[in-house]
Amino acid sequence: MNNLGISTDPALLGVDLPSSLTTSPSVSTFMPEEDASICPLLPTTPSPPPMDFIHPLTPSTGIDEGNNEDLGGEFQGDDAQADSSSSGSSSGIGIQVTANGPGSLFNKHAYQHLGSKNGDITQDNGVTQTGVFSIPMTKDTPSFVNWNWPLIRKCTFFLFMSGLFAMCAIVVAMMFKLPKSCNPEVPWYKGAVFYEIFPASFQDSNGDGLGDLKGLASRIDYLESLGVGAVRLNSIFPAKHYPDHFQNVTTLLDIDEILGTPRDLTYLARILQRRNISLILDLPIYPLVKHLAVIRENFTEATNSTDTEDEEVFQDSDTSEDPVLTAMRFWLSMGVDGFYVKGLENYAGDPYLIENLQEWKFALGSDRILMVSKLVFDSVDDDTAEKVRHCVDLVDVFVDVSNGTKVIAEKVQSILNSRFLAPGFGPWIHWSLGGVTERRLAQGTSSNISLAATLMQLMLPGTPSIFYGDEVALQEVYDPLGEHEESKHLHHLSTMVWDSEIQFTVKEHLPWLPRGAFVAFHHFEHVAGMIRLRGISPSIYQNAVIKEHQSVLNTAVRYSKNDILILERWYPRRNTFTSISNFGSKSLVLDLSGMFYAGEIMLGSLKGEKVFFSSIQVKPMETIIVKLDK
Repeated sequence: MNNLGISTDPALLGVDLPSSLTTSPSVSTFMPEEDASICPLLPTTPSPPPMDFIHPLTPSTGIDEGNNEDLGGEFQGDDAQADSSSSGSSSGIGIQVTANGPGSLFNKHAYQHLGSKNGDITQDNGVTQTGVFSIPMTKDTPSFVNWNWPLIRKCTFFLFMSGLFAMCAIVVAMMFKLPKSCNPEVPWYKGAVFYEIFPASFQDSNGDGLGDLKGLASRIDYLESLGVGAVRLNSIFPAKHYPDHFQNVTTLLDIDEILGTPRDLTYLARILQRRNISLILDLPIYPLVKHLAVIRENFTEATNSTDTEDEEVFQDSDTSEDPVLTAMRFWLSMGVDGFYVKGLENYAGDPYLIENLQEWKFALGSDRILMVSKLVFDSVDDDTAEKVRHCVDLVDVFVDVSNGTKVIAEKVQSILNSRFLAPGFGPWIHWSLGGVTERRLAQGTSSNISLAATLMQLMLPGTPSIFYGDEVALQEVYDPLGEHEESKHLHHLSTMVWDSEIQFTVKEHLPWLPRGAFVAFHHFEHVAGMIRLRGISPSIYQNAVIKEHQSVLNTAVRYSKNDILILERWYPRRNTFTSISNFGSKSLVLDLSGMFYAGEIMLGSLKGEKVFFSSIQVKPMETIIVKLDK
């Protein structure tokens, strides 16, 4: 220990040291019987490289341990025996163990890997040893020993990450596909907006000056952009001198040649249904059908009758099929989605009225509609009216807006409080402001009355119907010189005016009726916007609130004086809307703070603006739609 400056004199250390410990650092202190095999389970594995045991108090020799060959025989004699001994020590003296060779099993950072059948061993430091740690492969060796585990780990990780990303993508896609609102669903005809068309005045396709079914089909984009849910065609059947006398129908099983053929109707129904628009036909059964058919269910009752005349009537009626039912089945095969049976009120006293209605509805099924006029309910007794309401889906109600807001409010209120037509269970109301027998809304007053009335109508509970052209304030035929007096009864059926290069007919021909005097194309966006708002708002398209088999009105007429009509619509946990209509000729500033506080304007140039009802201005012939603050 001279290099450390410590004396090796035993007297100074105070202990008796063996001479071998003071002369050589490699003298083993282990007994021979303590030697053990390093790898008892692998007998073919050679012994590990020799190890040096250095006493902490032994002076440094200054010679590199890797160059033991330079030490000569002085150190190789005793060290050879020490190197074969076990690495354990029972002397209690600190021992530094140095393992010679890169493959030492005592190096905690050196890991052995099974190699291939040739016995090669690859260490983590990149050194390959051949024949040092070889395991013989036999038929009993598991096959997974030779698997490519690094590749398997990479593939497994890739599959795991791919599955994780796929699941995340599916969740994101489902979130985007979720509906933005959870509104209660209703059958397609409930709450939808119908569009009534007189085909001869809508669009001409062959240049003869008369509208036809092919021309109507060419305007499908217009109907879709307006947002209507159904197109209702009136007066398509053959008649003498059609369309001048369209009421004189000769058959219900064909289409007037001016309009086209049944194949054209099938094509029209198909393209409408592709745009999610249904097709409804008017069936004018009176006076074509003399009397309603006798249903076979009454055969026993009729044959048992002692009245010979009744028996003959039954036999005469039973020999031919029901003409109405035959017509319905024929047009259903063409793709029609329902019928408006016109003139049924003329059969109010027919004893087979209810049976015929039941038979017609059974033939239509639940997905197709049967509509009648409110005049049917007004023409029968209460017991019959109760039975009629169970057979029909829609009841057409005409509202005259030319007699002031008080009349409008009374009409609406009477329907809402009706015993048979009240909103809730039973048939829905089909609201009409115009038609083939009524004057144009915009005739005789400002064209804005058409827009104001249409927006008010779209706030009513039920299924509103727009007569073609009213969405753009189409007026009646312009005939200042009286050159078309012979067709004056048809002037409200003026030809449609289009805001495009394609007009009603070609320039070389004149339309069968002159065009109207005025049209307001900018009204279209207001009406289309209101239809869209109605379609997404249960407060407007629902006609009642159904709770525990009870119906509660969700409509109120809040005011109907001084040319002002105020309607309110609501639905549980949904927005509440109100419409303020001014059918007068003067602009008014109203204080409605007793009814409402504030809201947001939903249509028009002021759309999105905040409005306070303490001072709200309503222009003449205007309807304002407001979503109330909660």
